[in-house]
Amino acid sequence: MSEITIIKKPRIEYIDLAKGICIIIVVMLHLSAFYTFSLTLVDYMMAFAMPLYFFLSGCFFKTYDGFSGYFKRKVNKLLIPFLFFYALTSVCVPYIQVYLLGCKTSILRDSEIITAIFTESYPNLPLWLLLCLFEVSLFFYTIYIFAQRFEGKSNLVLCIVSLLFGVIGVIIKILGINLLANIDTAISATPFFAAGYWIFQKTEIMKPNRFDKLLPILIVLALAFVMVFRPEKTFFRNLNSPKPSLFAYLCAFGGIYGIVMLSKIIKRLPLVSYFGRYSLIILVTHIEVFNLFAAVIKYSGLNLSQGWVYFINLCLTMLSYLVIIPLMNKFMPHVVGQKDVIQIK
Repeated sequence: MSEITIIKKPRIEYIDLAKGICIIIVVMLHLSAFYTFSLTLVDYMMAFAMPLYFFLSGCFFKTYDGFSGYFKRKVNKLLIPFLFFYALTSVCVPYIQVYLLGCKTSILRDSEIITAIFTESYPNLPLWLLLCLFEVSLFFYTIYIFAQRFEGKSNLVLCIVSLLFGVIGVIIKILGINLLANIDTAISATPFFAAGYWIFQKTEIMKPNRFDKLLPILIVLALAFVMVFRPEKTFFRNLNSPKPSLFAYLCAFGGIYGIVMLSKIIKRLPLVSYFGRYSLIILVTHIEVFNLFAAVIKYSGLNLSQGWVYFINLCLTMLSYLVIIPLMNKFMPHVVGQKDVIQIK
């Protein structure tokens, strides 16, 4: 009887590193807001942190066995984790804190449990990224199918339509239109997903090439551009008029290039790369984790607005994932994207 050997493709280490840098930036920003502690450098990094997530997701776009198979995979990897952690951290935990422990915290009224998903008003707000990634993935697959109708020009059509989505997203923001369930943000973010797919799969930029010797200079220039021209703190707050929107996109792409190419040079940093590999787990739980450490620190009598106290909580929060990640992968693999809930043939 012949044996069939399944060979798993090795992970691309610098992609994990880029994702790790990105999730650490996200945690630092959210933690600094909690502590009313300002970190100017992190504020600059938020100009590209969220777009970087969409870009890296686009790098690994595959059509699989058609739209149905693709849809099921995205439900497993994104929608199910979103719904589970929405129920856990935005409904169950706050209810336990308020009604059983007597804590004072934000809580959804019964009538808001479903509607909060559409109005984007749930307590564990970082969950929006999972829902938005799910929507962007479906948008891009639709664009991809449409582009394939234009034989010989499919890549050009794909780029044009993806950029058009970005323009539409800016117009929606300028007009003050808020679409339900992050759809307006997903439209705005589609060019980043498309860029990840096109650059990673259609060019040699992210592979070793003869121009790599210029990377240190190009990285400095790209990140300097972000520092000089960043309109405000984050990409999604800048889409309120044409000029800030243009610079928001340019700064986002500049930051993406800088971080991805820097990661390409470094390749791997053990802890950061590990956090990047399991960034979904950190994304959906970090609010609860650092809230727990904040309560302990506050109980000890320390001032939460002091910089060194902030860094203590940041270190405790990130290091705790050396325990949390293995536990969740072992006992909750179906809700952190490690195993499929919906079986795929």
